[in-house]
Formats: sequence, C-alpha cells, structure tokens
Amino acid sequence: MIVNKLIIKNYRNFKEAEAELNNSLNIFIGDNGQGKTNLMESIYIASIGRTFRLNSENELINFFEDKSSVEIHITKNNYNIKIQIILEKNKKKQVFINGVKLDKTSEMIGILNNVIFTPDDMKIIKGSPVERRKFINIDISQIKPKYKYLLNKYKKITTERNMLLKNYYTKYENKDIISIWNDYLVNTGTEISLYRDEYISKLKNTAANIYSSISGNKEKLDIFYLSNIGCITDREEVKKTFYDKINKNFNNEILRGTSLYGPHKDDLIIKINGKECKYFGSQGQQRSAILALKLAEIEIIKEEAGEYPILLLDDVLSELDNKRKSYLIEHIKGIQTIITSTDELELNILTKNFNKKIFNINEGKISSILN
Repeated sequence: MIVNKLIIKNYRNFKEAEAELNNSLNIFIGDNGQGKTNLMESIYIASIGRTFRLNSENELINFFEDKSSVEIHITKNNYNIKIQIILEKNKKKQVFINGVKLDKTSEMIGILNNVIFTPDDMKIIKGSPVERRKFINIDISQIKPKYKYLLNKYKKITTERNMLLKNYYTKYENKDIISIWNDYLVNTGTEISLYRDEYISKLKNTAANIYSSISGNKEKLDIFYLSNIGCITDREEVKKTFYDKINKNFNNEILRGTSLYGPHKDDLIIKINGKECKYFGSQGQQRSAILALKLAEIEIIKEEAGEYPILLLDDVLSELDNKRKSYLIEHIKGIQTIITSTDELELNILTKNFNKKIFNINEGKISSILN
C-alpha cells in the first residue's frame, strides 16, 4: 500500500498544498506551528474518517473559509484509488472513493490502513481505560470491517438501554422491553469481546517479541485483556456470564441509571517484568512499550491485509533516545513512512541509506528540498 499524492485545500493552516510522495521515506521538516501535525492529520482523516486530535470538524476547515478538502491517491493491491474528503462548516462530511460518494463514513475504514505514532501515544500507557479502548478499537476496525459496525450498534444499544434504566420506575412499558435490550446488549457485546480477545492475543505475542529485542532480551512485556464481563472463552460461555452479571446487578444498574457491564468498561493491562507499566515503569520503559505496540500493529495489519500500512511518525524521534531511534528507523525499511521533525540534520544522519524525499513546511506551504 502506497500513498502517491496528497492534495489539501483550505485544511487548517493550509490554503492549497500538494505533495507527490516517495514510496519509501518522506520527511517533512519545519518549525513548530507551521503545519506538520496538520499534514499528518489530513492523511489520518482520509484513512479513519476522523481526526486523532480533540477538535470539532469545523476546526479542520481554514478559519477564513467555509469548505475544505483532502484528496489522497493511493495504490493498493495494484489498484489505483482516489480518496476524497469534503468538509463544510456545520454540515456532515462527505467521503468519495474514486468519485463515488459513500453512504457512511465508516465504509472508508480499511481502504487506507495506517499506524500513527505521536507523543500523545503515551496516554495509552498513562491515561484512562478510554485511551486504551480507543487504541484497540481503531486497530481492529482497520482489519475487521464488521467490528466498526458492531461498535456503532453497541453505542446505540447502551444509549437506549441507559434511558430505560433511568426511567425504569416512571414508565411502566420499560419493564416489558428491558429484556429485549438486555439481549441486544449481550449479543452485540459478546461479539465485540471475542474480536478484542483474538486481536489482543496476537498483539501480546508480537509486541512481547519486539520489546524483548529493544531491551536486549533483558525485560519482558506482558499485555492482558481485562474484560469487564470476565474470562473470555467460547461464545456461549461469554453470553452466559454476561447475562449473569446484569441479572445479579440489575437493581444497582437501575439505581445508577447506566449499564455497568459490557465492553464499554474493558481495559488493557500492560506490564513489564510483572509490574504494571502505568505505575512502575520508567519513562524509557514506557516509551519502549509504546514503540513495541506500534511496531506490532504494523505486523498484524500486514498479516491480515496482505500489505504494510502507511506509517505516520509525528515528531516522535525527539521523544526517543538514540537506541530506540535507531531501532525504529531500522524497522521501517520496506514500509512507506512519513516523518515530521524540526531537526533535518539528525534525520539525514539516521536515514542516510534510505531512498527518500525531503519537504519543508512553512506557514502551511509545502516545498521539496533537494537532497
């Protein structure tokens, strides 16, 4: 999978910009605040359909404009594909694949697979369970299209069920229909849990091997799926356990007015040498764990999709020591990679043997640098 060309119009601080990319390594150099992360975000949104930053879609449009577009030309499995995102203020975004408008944004997921690595990824280790669920949800959605459908369905189910719980004693009919929504919750939640269990098993093994290599075989990384339902075994056993949980705690759910059990409460536990990395890992260990997770993502997507994803490295080299930088650079060979940085000299030294293109970003304008 290769991104051949990127065309941006009125996207954040970009008025109009275009870049033809190298199929190996692309380096974008610029001072802070010039648009490097905005560029990464434009590629990401053409892959996932949403930003990796906490912004409304209106904020993605240039402040002085009402409409913005991102167009990306890719080659996937020897087919040429054009992905286009149209953003208009206060309107629903539109997605076109080879000129054909998609009915739902979620239909685009899996066309352009990507793995993004940013300084904010430390939240996967240090942040709340929400950050870790977001991490695995995005990963699985890229390789299992049905999973994204299940997530959207599950969100609607929990919203409706929570309303029933809040009004359980004030609306008589709620008592008659709550069992129907329990079935929806259990059936959909079980499928999500099974997808997660399968993915995390692969992630655990792959990331553990990578981390061992980074640490010189001196440390061990372990990843555990902490299901809110309980131990994940076969489908029918998970359903049985799920029903038992909500039946035994139904009065508590009514009291709190919310669904207390299901994959919306899951977590991922990351340990190094048997100790939880979030609390006991050093900065170096935590960064190594994130690096191992990201490189493991790449390998799992390659295994599932048959091609490597695009790798986006947004100013992360400054967060790594020389050992981890060298390890990362060595492992991006054969993967189309887009790197942003403020330090051209360091990157040139690290990637001296790469086939690459170097660009400059200045005030939302992109220009090639001869190297």
